[in-house]
Amino acid sequence: MTYKLKSASSAKIGKKFKVKRIELGLSITEVAEKLFINKNYLMSIEEGDYSIFPSESFAKAYFKKYLEYLDIEIDFPSIYDNNTEKKHKKISREIRFNSSLEKNFLYIASSLLIAISIFIYFLIKTNSIDNNLTENQITSFKDIALIYDKVNQNNITIMPDDSSNIENKLSLEFIDECWIELYLDEKLIEAQNFKGGDTYTKVLKPPFKIIIGNADSIKGTYNGEYIDFITNANRLTKVNTIYFLNE
Repeated sequence: MTYKLKSASSAKIGKKFKVKRIELGLSITEVAEKLFINKNYLMSIEEGDYSIFPSESFAKAYFKKYLEYLDIEIDFPSIYDNNTEKKHKKISREIRFNSSLEKNFLYIASSLLIAISIFIYFLIKTNSIDNNLTENQITSFKDIALIYDKVNQNNITIMPDDSSNIENKLSLEFIDECWIELYLDEKLIEAQNFKGGDTYTKVLKPPFKIIIGNADSIKGTYNGEYIDFITNANRLTKVNTIYFLNE
């Protein structure tokens, strides 16, 4: 069952957005293009259902941006509570945990495969020799153990180094609460909410664009070059759009 963040009050407020937009003769697509906001978010505000947003701060930022564009005065609906915030935090922790498991899966699987192979080798070898092992045979088992250790060392050596420089690498650091949207070929590929102390990296080939909320709470680089998030940010909403084009 899908959990919905909707109430009679939020639906009533959303209707005011829709009525005002229609009065101005604007379609939901036109507003989305002018505000650089995914139309699904705008439709959710008009429907009064905020379950699509990853957090309350994310929802409030888009609510305020849409509000100011339509030039209306409405308070944000009181639909979030402590349980909702805890739910989002729990989901975030689970995503990070699953990501960590996936990152180490290949190494764990390869180690298990090596261990199973050696066990089978020992089993076959044991069945083919007498109970009285000669000194040379004992030495051969020691050699196998050394080979196993060497293979393990090689596995550790070939693990990818996340700290190495990668071409087309976007690196972000967050000073305070902030949200971002990433668009590739004008399609939204990622939307996340961050808090102070979080970091984010992603490899992206241009052209792409990134929309940032609370632009003075983020700093970062692309291909090692500093990104200016503040200069062209909206003074009221602190929202900025950065374009990364092919050179």
